[in-house]
Amino acid sequence: MTQKKLDEEAFGLLRRIVEANAWRQYLGANILGHCIKMVGDLEGKRGVMNDINQCLDFFAELDDMYTNLGGENLDVAVRDRLLNVPMPKSRFELGLCRYMTDRAQRVALASYKDSVCKPFSELARVHLARDSAVNETEFARMSEFCSEPSNTPHVQQIFDQWLTLSLLALGRPDSNGDRRAVEMGLRNENAGVLIGQYLAEMEVLAKSWGLRLPSPDRIPIDLPKTVLRV
Repeated sequence: MTQKKLDEEAFGLLRRIVEANAWRQYLGANILGHCIKMVGDLEGKRGVMNDINQCLDFFAELDDMYTNLGGENLDVAVRDRLLNVPMPKSRFELGLCRYMTDRAQRVALASYKDSVCKPFSELARVHLARDSAVNETEFARMSEFCSEPSNTPHVQQIFDQWLTLSLLALGRPDSNGDRRAVEMGLRNENAGVLIGQYLAEMEVLAKSWGLRLPSPDRIPIDLPKTVLRV
């Protein structure tokens, strides 16, 4: 394979990687905008607005990168993927959604810290250095809600839903694009490893809240064999 062809292939994969990350930022901004009414206090609303701005700033950085990679319109490329994504229906679900999707994004971004694509590597490092989407006070409030046994069935349902949606951030295991991204040094781990890392983290969270990970047959994506023990 010539260097020109390799560059073309790498550019194509990078555009898809940028699209996947941009989708998450668009989704995050839409969810936060929809749910700001659930946050009653002024400081809470300001915090949500700050998170929305971070999502949009990240999207703008990705948009510039997409153009440099030969992409035409990142907004059009990802907009239709937002269809049929549920919106949180309570303050607790908003917090859990933010926490779980943030953790999935951090697992995904960590695999790009040493990418041969230096602009993306730098972008990943900057966003990994940011504070968690859910602060300690909010997380403690969520944990208190989960400590009430009568809330467990409802929490389990919400957890299962957002676990599935969060896993979409980690790619398709064993696909050709997944394999080539690692071979070309665009990222340092394949999707199967990332999914395993994320599920291990979510298993710890689930146990601490009296929940369980859903069985593989209830997760509508193909899990790699290495994590089917869940």
